[in-house]
Amino acid sequence: MIKKILCCLYIFSFSNLAFSEEKEIRVNDELINNNLIHFIKNEVMKEGIEITKDMEKNIIKRLIDLELIYQQAKKEGLTSQADFLSKSELAFKELIYTTYLQNFVKKNKVTKNEIKKTYDNLVSNFNSNDYKASHILVSTKDKAKGIIISLKKGGDFKELAILNSIDKESKSNGGDLGWFAADDMVESFSNAIKKMTVNEITDFPIQSQFGWHIIQLNEIKPSLPPPLDEKIDDIKIMLQKSKLKKFLDELRLTADIKKED
Repeated sequence: MIKKILCCLYIFSFSNLAFSEEKEIRVNDELINNNLIHFIKNEVMKEGIEITKDMEKNIIKRLIDLELIYQQAKKEGLTSQADFLSKSELAFKELIYTTYLQNFVKKNKVTKNEIKKTYDNLVSNFNSNDYKASHILVSTKDKAKGIIISLKKGGDFKELAILNSIDKESKSNGGDLGWFAADDMVESFSNAIKKMTVNEITDFPIQSQFGWHIIQLNEIKPSLPPPLDEKIDDIKIMLQKSKLKKFLDELRLTADIKKED
């Protein structure tokens, strides 16, 4: 809402209205709330924007426009329509929900001990591998099948990669992809590599959005867990979500919720 107001303030930036928030302003006998003016000014300042006299005028002009449209809409019956009332109620409750949960997060901050405990648990249960593999990427399944047949007859993987692969980054190295985590690769490649043993070459071409892969698994080693500073933001978010979920679950359990026929 504030961003919409800011946008409109810029549109009317050349307004010459001579109003000041210190004076009482009425629109058809309806008073413009000074608290609302102060609120908008504070939100504008949070955006790093200086409040000038022209900006004050534009804030008031925008509020006058909103009041005029509100009065006209009310006169025409819009504010009494069922759809409007439902949208208004939903928007109001969504605002309460968001604001309350923001305040909840501020009051229930994630502690350093909680972060450390969660990270230590992650490290103790960390079980992942890194893979060193090579591949030959071609554009058709038939060509991939032909290369696999050549490999089974004793063909050299590196030479076939240099001659046939369309992966420009790896073909000059004989298809060598270096070390990687399986999940860093596309899903089909990742699923295939996890099922392979060292020195194995795929019996069938593996399809991805890039083409058809023939994969050779060269080495496997245990992955090292990520350092705390790389995971701290994810851990904070996870713990905040956990606290919120627990709070909402408790509210549901203690509430008298009935579904009437």
